[in-house]
This record gives sequence, C-alpha cells and structure tokens, in this order.
Amino acid sequence: MKKLKISQIQFQAKPTPKENSFILEKLFKRTKSFAPDLICTPECSNIITNDRKHLFDNSTYQYNCPIIYMAKNYAKQNKVHINLGSLLLKKRNKKKLVNRSIFIDSKGKIKKIYDKIHMFDVNINKTETHRESESFQAGNKIAMINFNKVKVGLTICYDLRFPNLFRKLAKNGSEVILMPAAFTVPSGKAHWETLLRARAIENSLFIIATNMCGTHHSNRKTYGHSMLINPWGKIISKAKSKSSIINTIIDLREVINVRKKIPAILNY
Repeated sequence: MKKLKISQIQFQAKPTPKENSFILEKLFKRTKSFAPDLICTPECSNIITNDRKHLFDNSTYQYNCPIIYMAKNYAKQNKVHINLGSLLLKKRNKKKLVNRSIFIDSKGKIKKIYDKIHMFDVNINKTETHRESESFQAGNKIAMINFNKVKVGLTICYDLRFPNLFRKLAKNGSEVILMPAAFTVPSGKAHWETLLRARAIENSLFIIATNMCGTHHSNRKTYGHSMLINPWGKIISKAKSKSSIINTIIDLREVINVRKKIPAILNY
C-alpha cells in the first residue's frame, strides 16, 4: 500500500531570495506536526517581480541560492523530501536565467532538476503582458523522480496548457505530477481549476498544484487557490487566496483503480 503525505506551501513571496528563505523555513517548520513525506513550494519561490533589472540584480546562481542551502539542511534534519517548485536562477556565461524546479531528497541531496519548457509569452489584457523568453532559456527535457516507490513528474506553471507534456510523463509511468505555479489573477480565475482537473482526468493521476498568492514586487499579483486533485478529477484539498499550508494524504491505489475503470491512458 502506497500512501504519501503532502504539504503544499502557498505563500506571498517577497522581493529577494534571502527574505523568502526566512519565510519558507518558518513555513516548513509549521508542517512538522503533520510529518509530510513531501513539501511542495510554488513557482518563483526565490524571487517574483515584473521588473527585469530587479530580477537580474537579485537572482543568484544555484550554488549560492540561500533557499536551496536552507532547504537541503531542512530536508536532511527532518528526513523529508522537498520540491522547490521553481527558482529563477542565473547560469554561468549565459545572458538568460533558467526557471528551474529542484527536487531535494530526505538526505538533503538534489536528486532531480527540471527547467521549464514552455515560456510564458502572453498578452493577458491591456495592462498585463509577460515575455518570459526575453529573460529565460527554455528547457528541453522532461523530468521524473522516483521516491518512496512513487513515480513523480515535474512541470511548471505555463506547462499546464500543454497536455502532451503531461501525457508523456504519464506514459513514462508518472502517478503524480507536481504543478508549481505563479498563475496570474485573470487567467487563474478563468482557467486554473479547469485545466488542473482536465490534466488529472486525462491521465488518471494525482495533480499537486501549488500556487503563489498575493501582491509582489512591482505590483505583480498571483492567484493562489492551490489544490490537490485525485485521478478521478476530484479536488480533495484546496486553499483560498491567502497564504496557507494544505496537508493531504493520498493513496496511490486510486491511480490503479481509475485506470481500470477508464483505461484511456493505456489506449493512447
């Protein structure tokens, strides 16, 4: 019997990695009584801003990121796996950053990284546009991690709109897909829940969607409403728009049971 205890950290990120490291460590400690197997954080856990200069001035490299340093120590001391949903990081000799998901095991080692494949280049409305490709180098490889005998696929935010990525991860054996995000308020209200439930239903697996919330540097706003969805498409845990922690126990037998009922994932 495979059960997993998941803690999702929805928070309102501050302008710098150091500030967010302090916030996240406090929030990690608040999960201790639940004793999760896995802690998940949102996209842009180290820095979130619409100001390109601020982003480049304050982002770090992977080796000197205060959040990675803190999370590795916390994981080792508390024997817990941590997915830093994404960090915006510099790369040596590169003009662009990467938007990188980092999976740390319970010994404090980085076991898997995933660089966001789909760049968020959009025109939400007259006042809100995003051009992620101007500042970030897109990834080109899917990523999965096997921990506690559970296969977990990694995605980030805008990837949610590309069902082929989720199907590839499912076809490669994923029973759970992590979806850290910093979804905007307009697109969050319109599409967040619908797309998450669709990806869970299409692939008969758990979706763990951990979103950023609140108002950030340069007045950037994020939607919140983190949720955990089962393979039947049912929302089994959900946050609102404020900072919060969602604790959920999932039973991986549900994946097998749903795939027996409707074997769409096996047919295509």
